[in-house]
Amino acid sequence: MKTAIILVGTGDLVGRIERIMQDEGYEVKHVEWYELNDIEDFRSVRPHLIILVDRESEDMLHQSEQDKIALKRWMNPSISTPLIVIIPEVSPQRVIDWLDFGANDVMEEPLHWKVMLARIRSLLRLFASASHEGEEMIIVQDLRINLRSRRVSRGGQYLNLTPKEYELLEFLALHLNEACTRGDILRDVWGYEFAMDTNVVDVYIKHLRVKVDKGREVKLIQTVRGIGYMLVDS
Repeated sequence: MKTAIILVGTGDLVGRIERIMQDEGYEVKHVEWYELNDIEDFRSVRPHLIILVDRESEDMLHQSEQDKIALKRWMNPSISTPLIVIIPEVSPQRVIDWLDFGANDVMEEPLHWKVMLARIRSLLRLFASASHEGEEMIIVQDLRINLRSRRVSRGGQYLNLTPKEYELLEFLALHLNEACTRGDILRDVWGYEFAMDTNVVDVYIKHLRVKVDKGREVKLIQTVRGIGYMLVDS
């Protein structure tokens, strides 16, 4: 299977990068910022790498909150998707902004193509080594979630989850360190289009905590007062 790369941005440079990556045998999907929101089932795409070409004259933070949330979902390190950002030669602060945002590497123009390809290979090797061959894992401290087999373990101990408990835990893991509202959970896990007057989320969180956190010093499932719940990695 070819290595899948999402290339974000517009302009001639993006076109050149796309051709070079394809010539190297990579499968490239070219999108713009706003299109990240249009790919609803992002988990089924499973990109191995994101390359973002930031050619804007302003700081990257000019992007809308929705755009940044969409990018965060794609680059979630828990599903092993590294991010390389390519920017014009600018002040060090621009580089710092992207690294603080979560980028794994920032390259300034003009690009040296062989160096770029070497850095890409290095990141792919690094992130590939974090997962077992043939598996796709979310690892949060000693919690391991296998997205293919739907098996979950903590501290090496297998957790016997019901299908809905697993779906709830996977949703929280895919939004690691993000406050998830009860409405978001109801919509994505149960398929409800609006926040119904039900405590089903609270009941399932209670059951999930018993299996994931009970008797353990570090509690991974946290309540966010006035909002909902969060799976934390800290």
